[in-house]
Amino acid sequence: MSEIRIAFCIPTYKHPHMIEEFLGQYAAGYAERSIDIYIYDSSPDDETEKTVTAYQQKIDSLYYIRIPEEVNVYKKIYLIFQQYEMKDQYDFIWPCGDGIHYPLRAMDTILPQISHQYDMVHINATDREGLGTRVYEDCNEYLGDCAWHTTLLGALLFNCNTMLKDVCWKTYEEKFLKEGYLEFSQVSFYFYRFLEMPRFCVKYISGASLCYRSKLKKRTVWYERLFKVLCVDWVNTIETLPDCYTNKETALLKLGKYSLLETEESFLQKRIDGIYDDNIFHQYEDVFPKICDIPTNVLKKIAYMTPEQALLEREKRIGEWQAALRSLGEKHHGILIYGAGPIARRYAKFLEIQNISFTGFVISAKKENTDLLMGRPVYSVEELTSEQKNCGICLGLSVEYHEQVKKTLEEKGMIEHVFFDRELNEYIISEFVP
Repeated sequence: MSEIRIAFCIPTYKHPHMIEEFLGQYAAGYAERSIDIYIYDSSPDDETEKTVTAYQQKIDSLYYIRIPEEVNVYKKIYLIFQQYEMKDQYDFIWPCGDGIHYPLRAMDTILPQISHQYDMVHINATDREGLGTRVYEDCNEYLGDCAWHTTLLGALLFNCNTMLKDVCWKTYEEKFLKEGYLEFSQVSFYFYRFLEMPRFCVKYISGASLCYRSKLKKRTVWYERLFKVLCVDWVNTIETLPDCYTNKETALLKLGKYSLLETEESFLQKRIDGIYDDNIFHQYEDVFPKICDIPTNVLKKIAYMTPEQALLEREKRIGEWQAALRSLGEKHHGILIYGAGPIARRYAKFLEIQNISFTGFVISAKKENTDLLMGRPVYSVEELTSEQKNCGICLGLSVEYHEQVKKTLEEKGMIEHVFFDRELNEYIISEFVP
């Protein structure tokens, strides 16, 4: 049982099945860990309320808060910051999107690291730059390293006695709950609020598989408006921060680079979907270098493709990836996927669809009940036979672990067998459900 009182708060709208999924899997376990759950629902019907009411018969620490339908998610987040309609006093507030799940094993890793000394706790399950678990005491450094990831609703816990205490909410709402800032209004609050506090202290927790996205979760609600959101709201949010923040350029770039506009494949997909074209390119041509590191001439080339041409380009690339992987398997007498998590499973599905055979999976160290995955054997590096050590290795795990894995493979004399393509990785992660 945790000594720190936490309210886990989920704003939701017309997603009763996602709330049912979350409560069915985790509500009892959260209650056992003294975490109260609040569902802030603005749906026009009663389906979510009925779902929550059914679980309330078994769980006393589950609460349902009805919000008017016209209240948008950003205002709901601000209401959560203000502990709207909460039934108790809490040490930390944890707002989380209804499609982001923290399994119980993750909670058992996170909870012991939460302390009253931290103004916020930041959880990053991917840690693209390999920052590692650490404490930040410089908000400018934190901006450059982590601002991009603070956009994920569910990544942050807020200390009610420091971060959320004695805040002039009216001022923040009037300044940021408006056009041009709305989509990242909570990020604006964080970085202005840091400057009001007598000190700044954030615990950053890095760890693979600490959270995952529900399979029921569709694309972000603003996917159709993606370029306006990034090129206007994100740029406004960061560039209008006070001048004491000197890492703005780094912060701007990372949101595109690490999440939404990472590769050429990202833009191809958006051209196929019809949300990126020559008009968008020319509208934001001067902004793109601030939010992604893909050459402008490449962005222009993709923008002037028709959706059909973009799809043909995609199919051409798939053919090239397929040929490269077949060659890898033929040259090294088989393929092993390094990893056993969601990304590895995505790679396995891609190989199966392309009719490319692979031997199984390899991981650094085996745990209990990891002998099979998707009907294929799972090996530890240490138990590979001399024949298996000659197999090609397809890296199927988060990029931040690649260097560590490559070092292991180099020690085993297998580094020459490694295959990884950044564009293929982007395609597999975006197109395949683990």
